[in-house]
Formats: sequence, structure tokens, C-alpha cells
Amino acid sequence: FSLNVRLSWTLGQSLMEYVDFWMAGCPLILMPPEIVVRFGDPVSVNCTTSETDAQGMGWEAPSGGTGFEKGPTVTWMVESLENWYILAKCYITRNNGDQCQVMPSITLYKTPDLVSVTAPHDGPMVENTESKLICKITNVAPVQNLTVKWYKGNEVVWTETFKNLSVTPVNVTSTLKVTPTKEYDGARFKCDAELHLGPNGPEQIPATSSEPHVAVEILYLTSNGLKMENPGKRNPGQGVIMEIIVLKQPTNMEQTFTNFMLMSCVSFNFWNYKM
Repeated sequence: FSLNVRLSWTLGQSLMEYVDFWMAGCPLILMPPEIVVRFGDPVSVNCTTSETDAQGMGWEAPSGGTGFEKGPTVTWMVESLENWYILAKCYITRNNGDQCQVMPSITLYKTPDLVSVTAPHDGPMVENTESKLICKITNVAPVQNLTVKWYKGNEVVWTETFKNLSVTPVNVTSTLKVTPTKEYDGARFKCDAELHLGPNGPEQIPATSSEPHVAVEILYLTSNGLKMENPGKRNPGQGVIMEIIVLKQPTNMEQTFTNFMLMSCVSFNFWNYKM
């Protein structure tokens, strides 16, 4: 039994060493061995051998494949690469019938069709109350190479990456949580969708930016109650126009009612006098 185990292990090890040698000794060189291609762009890879004892060589691929050629160089070429699952193999057949192959690493990418920032609710933000902004990124790939950067003005305030391993285009969202102060009034928020594709990617990182989202007036709490920062500068159609004067600290019910009216975008006057 021990002899059989030892013999099996020895044969298995020898087989693995042979496979490693066979792969490492495959006399094919790809140029370039790794490529990053924008969806719909052309692509070409040269496969060259120094092997003299060979019947021939060629490329196998869903598109751009070659016939069985003498060599020493064969080229895989596609005018417009649009296959997200592309596999291209360069192979060589020796005179004794042995064959080996190599494959280039191919990353196909696509920048988003649209990047936009929206708020779940219209109306002003409330000082020291958490609000959210949502960045929608449409039809981007590969998402695992995507980095979303949130800006307030020119300052990066949040960065997000994704673990989805899909190679085809997907839609994703990124949420920015904001707890505003009075200084946020009129602040411009935007998000950038960047594809970080490594050293073989474009020299300039492909990036798509949203239009700026302008924070509306900030509703803030004073010792006399709730007030709106710069209420007179709102343009028609921008959301809520209101006047709130609270001559005593609002109760929870009053605060809930006020927040409800803010979210409903209703123009109103709310007066609450101390009895």
C-alpha cells in the first residue's frame, strides 16, 4: 500500500513538473501579452516563435482567428472588439505532434452612458440633520475597476469602490450622507466615475462627471426656533418657498409636521405663538 502511494505521488509530481515545463517552455511570445481595450475599438496582438521544429501555428478566437500558418509570426486582429467574453489563443504544433498555446490577458472596458446626482427628497436640508445624495452610474464596465469620487466644491469628501466581478456593463449607485451646516447653503456637489485600469490602461484615467447638484437653502435651528438661510434668493420652481417662525421650541409633533411639509414641497406659512 505504501509503495502504491509513493509511486502514485511520484508519478503525479512528475506529471505536474512536466505540465509546468510544457507551459513554461512553450516557444511563443505575445506582443503585447496584456491589453486593455475600449468597447468597440480595434485590437491586435502578435504571436511570434523561434521554434524551427514546427509544422505551423495560428490563432483560435471567436473573431479574428487565423488559419494554420507556417509562421514565425501570426497576428490576431479585430476591427471592433465587442465580445465581453472574448478568449483568443495562439498555438503552435511541433513536428512530433506536440502542441502548446498561450493566451493574452484582455480587459474590455466601457465608460458610463450617464452619471447623475439626485436627492431622494426635494426641499431644503435641515441643519445637523442627515440628508442623502445619490449618484447613479449607468452602463459601466468592468465595475470592479470603478472608483466613484464625491466632491463638495473642489474637495473630495467620499470615495467608493465596488466588488462586483461582472465583466459586462452594469448600473450602480453610490450614496453620500450629508449632515449640513449653514455653510452648506448653495454648495455644489458632484460625483466622478473613474475607471482605474492599471498600467496597461489609457494614460489618462477614463472619467465621467455628473452635473453639479446645488444644495438648496439650509433650514437651521436658532434659540427662537427654525429659520431658513437666505429664503429670498430661491428662484421660482426650485422647490419650497416658506416662512417659518416658531416663538418657542417646537414639540416633536410640530417638528414632524414641519419636516413632512418640507418633503411634500408645499408652499406655506406656519405660525406658532406661545400662549
